[in-house]
Amino acid sequence: MTQMDIRKLTRAEPFKPFRVFLTNGESFDINYPDMILATANSVVISAPPEDNPGLGSVSFQMRSWEHLLKTEFL
Repeated sequence: MTQMDIRKLTRAEPFKPFRVFLTNGESFDINYPDMILATANSVVISAPPEDNPGLGSVSFQMRSWEHLLKTEFL
């Protein structure tokens, strides 16, 4: 995965939600383009906390590119 791969997904018209898979087994659903930010050295993902997904709070996960395995459309 590259920075351009993520940017293509987030800039697509219309946007299609997708899931990001990481090397440690984690996965994150990206339902809106603003939920993921592709920087030169890492990816920043916003996600609801696992223990309270419905309360509107958000946690931010920063991962280096080497930990992104793949994406798939939801």
